[in-house]
Order: sequence, then structure tokens, then C-alpha cells
Amino acid sequence: MRIAALLLAALLGGCSAYGDGMGDILRGTGIAAREPDYDVPYVPTPEPVVEAMLDMAQVAASDTVIDLGSGDGRIAIAAARRGAAASGVEIDAALVDRARRNAALHGLQDRARFSNANLFDVPLRPASVVTMYLLPRINMALRPRLLTELKPGTRIVTHAFDLGDWRADGERLVGDRRVYLWIVPAVAGGTWRATLADGRAVTLTIDQRFQDVTGTLGSTALTGSLRGVALNFTAGGREYRGTVGEAAIGGEGWRAVRVE
Repeated sequence: MRIAALLLAALLGGCSAYGDGMGDILRGTGIAAREPDYDVPYVPTPEPVVEAMLDMAQVAASDTVIDLGSGDGRIAIAAARRGAAASGVEIDAALVDRARRNAALHGLQDRARFSNANLFDVPLRPASVVTMYLLPRINMALRPRLLTELKPGTRIVTHAFDLGDWRADGERLVGDRRVYLWIVPAVAGGTWRATLADGRAVTLTIDQRFQDVTGTLGSTALTGSLRGVALNFTAGGREYRGTVGEAAIGGEGWRAVRVE
């Protein structure tokens, strides 16, 4: 906990323009001092940051939002106000009770639900949006699951801390707080057999690092990126766009099938 507090001090500067008790927590006198068994101290996300997180993820009524480490429920409740089906996961039973009461006060108990559980044990697959305000080491421990369990195109939004060398797709400063957005990329890496617009069949080899791709189209080098299932790359001065599936890429004037 002492290491976590020092890390927070270094990254947040030890104080907050929002007056949310962060300074007390860093001094060991806040809520975190009473939560020695928890990996992440409870620090509420300021309301302007909550709204910015949901704005960046473009949360709408069609979404299913999972908030990992949901505290008093404010992020899930705000998502439910936008019509989304929202759920919060929180290890502190007292905070879960508070979140449920808060949802009921807003008449949103049917759209914002909360569970008392370890966030590492919760299935992530149903989510179209995942929100988090966790410490860096927790973010990094979750990263493999975020990449492999979430569907391509799922939006991930974090408050204050990033996901290491996985480059964010969007970033915003709200007051003195930073908010990050990622779009889960499809798995495009591997070898494909591409049929181009002129009928030629060539080998498409893609090396993927998160949403960034390099490789070759025939003998021509390519560079590009993924945004969910949308693939965009340039090879030989020409731009190629396509939609990545498990076994095929449907392109604009071209297509490819996976070889391996």
C-alpha cells in the first residue's frame, strides 16, 4: 500500500483540483489507510471526469458497460442515465451497498447493477465498454484479459493511468486528470492469401503490435493500423481498407483469406 501511495503521489502530484481527498490518501490518513486488504484504494472519480470518460467511449443506450472497481457506483449510474445497461464490480461490500442505494435513489436500479466480487473473477466478454480507475499494476495485470476476452471494437476508458506500451487511441485532460481511450483491435497478425482488384493473388503478411501493423503485400512493405475490426494500411503508395474477420478480410476492391 505504501508503494501504491508513492506511485499515486508521483503521478498525480499529491493534490487534486477537485478536492476529493487524494491528498489525505497519499498521507495515509484517508480511506485507503483503512483498507489494507484491498489492491486499490477507494478514490471517487470527479463527476466531470466521469462524464468525459463516457463521452470518449461514446456510451449510448445500445451499450453494455462494465466498471471495474466501481466504488460508490457513480460511473455505472451515469452510464445508466444514458440508457446503457451498466454493471459495477467492487470488492468492498459497504461500497456495493452504497452504490445500490445510489442507483435506487435515481430510479436506475434495473439498469445499474452492482456485484461484490474480485474484478479478476468477472467475465468481461459481454461488455461493449469497460471503465477503470485502478493503479498501473492492476491495469497491466488486466491487460491480457482485455485484449483476449473483449470483442474487437470494445472501448476501454481509464482514469489517470494508462495500459503501458499499448498506445492509447485517444487522450483527454479534464481539469488536472487525464483520461485514456483504447479500441480493442481484431487479430490481424499472420499470413493471408490476398486477391487484389486486378485479379492478382499475392501473399499478405501482417505483423501486429496491438493496433499497429507492419508487413508485406507480395514483395511490397506495408504499414497501417487497426481500429476494432477496421484495417487500414498503405503499400506501394496505395491505401487499402478492409474489415477483419476470423478467417477473412473483406476489403474495398480486394479480399484475403487466412492461411495461418
